[in-house]
Amino acid sequence: MLDRLWRRWLSPAVLLAGVLVVLGLVARSPSGFGTVMLFGGFGFAMIYAGLRNPVVAAFFLLLTIFLRLALPPIFPVDPFMLAFAGMIGSVAIGVARRRCRVPQVGALEGVMVLYVLWNIASMITSHKYLATVPTTGEELAVPRFLMTGTVIPFALYFVGRFVFDRESAVRRLLWMILGLGAYSAAVSIMQLRGPVALVWPSYIVETPAWEGRAVGIFNQPVVNGLVLIIGFIVAMVLAGERSEPLWRRVLAVAIALASAYGVYLTHTRAVWLAFAIVLVGGALYARGFRSGFVSGIAVSVLAVATNWSTFTSADRQAGGVGSEGELLDRLNTLATSVWAIREEPLLGWGVGRFTALNTYHHTQWSSDVPWVRGFGIASHLNELGIVAELGLIGLVLWLAVLVLVCVKLIRAYRALPAEGLCGRRLGFVAIMTFLVLVVTGLTVDLRFFDFPNAIVMLLAGVAIGFADRLPNGQEQESAGVSAGRVER
Repeated sequence: MLDRLWRRWLSPAVLLAGVLVVLGLVARSPSGFGTVMLFGGFGFAMIYAGLRNPVVAAFFLLLTIFLRLALPPIFPVDPFMLAFAGMIGSVAIGVARRRCRVPQVGALEGVMVLYVLWNIASMITSHKYLATVPTTGEELAVPRFLMTGTVIPFALYFVGRFVFDRESAVRRLLWMILGLGAYSAAVSIMQLRGPVALVWPSYIVETPAWEGRAVGIFNQPVVNGLVLIIGFIVAMVLAGERSEPLWRRVLAVAIALASAYGVYLTHTRAVWLAFAIVLVGGALYARGFRSGFVSGIAVSVLAVATNWSTFTSADRQAGGVGSEGELLDRLNTLATSVWAIREEPLLGWGVGRFTALNTYHHTQWSSDVPWVRGFGIASHLNELGIVAELGLIGLVLWLAVLVLVCVKLIRAYRALPAEGLCGRRLGFVAIMTFLVLVVTGLTVDLRFFDFPNAIVMLLAGVAIGFADRLPNGQEQESAGVSAGRVER
């Protein structure tokens, strides 16, 4: 009965949504009716395809998050929010029509839900300070901050675990990630090496937030570096995958080289550290395709050894890592976090309030560190930012999420078959990208990094889901339900 109702009302609902998209574009677009119809038709096609297949809906969500800064403000809401609602609707339709498995809540999923609820409680509770940047008066949109930094990544974990259960879906996901990583590498190289006329969006070269550093489409070198590293990891895996045609493997190698060079062009120590960990991890555990990682280590060591004086200098644009300014910023923000924890240990000062705290209660690490360093900036240590805003309760819940994801990924890697794209290679990708995210969190507040969070949590869910579906420890078959009926 329910299935017949979906069949009857799905097409009219999609038609109505498409009409609303076109009307919204007509009302908002300054570019003329032709452009409106073009985007309206494309939006209609996306809605229809996304509602029919949750995998496609997840791809659209990733794409809209990737393009968040670049897309013009045509809609009254962010496109990624529409894509997120579409993905949730697509999963609901899939479950109702028995095309998707019903998501099950275990310990990890339960802690994720509790962490989200704790964030929501902090958001709706009144606090001493507003979620603003006092030095500029800019307000932080806390609901959006919560959505991009927590809710969407956790939702993608659920989708990855319970929807991506076909090898074909995983293969398309990896190639999509690689494509976005290749674009990031291309604009990173062209931003600093040319031709700059080919770079889109133009703000990358005209008004980069960090001059002389590869900021990518995100206009942020750390986020861009994370995406480049994730693209490098996926490229190395696909380059060593013998089931791929030769031309695709060659293409993956080329993208890996471009991504590695893009990582260098970020001139960001946290990104370089994460990339070094990836190279070492690949050399140790990338069985069957470790040669690229070993070569990367050799080239990196040779480059550092031959340019040691430059590498240890304070000239960031030349590749130096000796600048002390950012270290001093982090020391003072750390001292501010410690003060905040002492004052409000359990409940915290409220989600999104660290910048205000670091303005009104900015604390000096020591007399050797100038007081002005780090004044009024966001937290540069993920866990300390969380505990300052959400208290020890929020920190415990977040650490529980990290620990449980880590444990499940290690178990998945051990359980997955040695061969095949959806075997330990998938586990390797998920573990390394998760490790990169955690390491980067030692220098930044990860909640501001929407796209890397989304990718990492989706990959973690996919790997854990494939391991969960192994029948009595036997190798995972490629059949599943991501784009068709549940097989009985």
